[in-house]
Amino acid sequence: MATYELITTPPALAACVDRLAKEAVIALDTEASSFHRFRESVCLIQISTREQTFLIDPLSVKDLTLLGGLLAQKGMEVVIHDADYDLRILARHHTIRVENVFDTLVAAELLNEPEIGLAALLNKYQGVQVDKKFQKADWSKRPLPKDMLDYAAGDTSHLIALRDILENKLKEKGRWTWAEEEFGLLTDAPFNLPVNEEPPFLRLKGAKMLKPHQLAILREVHAWREGVAEQQDRAAFMILGNDVLLSLATDPPATLKDIASRKGVSERTIEKYGRRILAAVKKGQELPKEQWPRLERPKRWDRDNDYEERLKRLKAIRDRLTTENDLRPGIVAANQLLMEIARTLPGDLSALAAIPGVRRYQVENFGNALLRAL
Repeated sequence: MATYELITTPPALAACVDRLAKEAVIALDTEASSFHRFRESVCLIQISTREQTFLIDPLSVKDLTLLGGLLAQKGMEVVIHDADYDLRILARHHTIRVENVFDTLVAAELLNEPEIGLAALLNKYQGVQVDKKFQKADWSKRPLPKDMLDYAAGDTSHLIALRDILENKLKEKGRWTWAEEEFGLLTDAPFNLPVNEEPPFLRLKGAKMLKPHQLAILREVHAWREGVAEQQDRAAFMILGNDVLLSLATDPPATLKDIASRKGVSERTIEKYGRRILAAVKKGQELPKEQWPRLERPKRWDRDNDYEERLKRLKAIRDRLTTENDLRPGIVAANQLLMEIARTLPGDLSALAAIPGVRRYQVENFGNALLRAL
């Protein structure tokens, strides 16, 4: 079990940052409230050196400027497993930019590890058994009990040692520069996120299969649920699950008994919200046709047999390279990249390198073989 220091005051954070500034590499993880709360927040930041672990409480120390300054230094390597979400929430809620990332998940992908989860990697390389019992815990509650703090400390205490092992394996396979390129892309990603202008109710899995009059109901029951979730600061699915919302839209209930008969609806839900759910359904049903939501259908392109044949050849070459080099297919070239190559027909490596999203290591190691497939 990792020993740790809990940081809950600005002076303690300042002393912690001073201590961390003496290191060349630290490990980082975060715990957020998004699973339990409507309003997402960073609830705990775990940071480890090779010898020591700090648990920083952002709900107590709200100004993380000193920590942000440390993480933004190019000379400070920050080891994270599956960095994408951690980097996004630190950027979104605290405008923190982590400049120099080592992502152990990305490293594992480049090594084609059969299991890339942190628990599997720690067990394989360090014999560490990870207890996942607090994976979905509510980290926004205070005070945090000791067993949750102990669990959180364990998330980072072994990360630097794992990083060292993966770096050595990457260098042995000649893929260290690949990793450096991928890591370099992580820094800017949280600040270049595309804006999703699609209405939230359309993002539910299965929503786009519905007919316009069903979408009208879905929009209303979804808006009702979001309002309740925001008011109570509870995750929306805890009010009513997505599957229930879809069933209300596709098979509208006429009575409270109709709602109660559905999987995922409890008696307490009917008592608290039943009549409001019926009202939302009725509101959607009564909307005039001209106010029904309508999906923009994607533009249909004429079938291009030459393009299809090129794409087929590219996939065959990609699959061969994947096998020969013991790699995941997406490391050689993801399907989207192959589609772009088949469409744009780059004539040489320079043209291939100009395609958005392509990596330098992909061009250098697999470019000629892919171009020959054209």
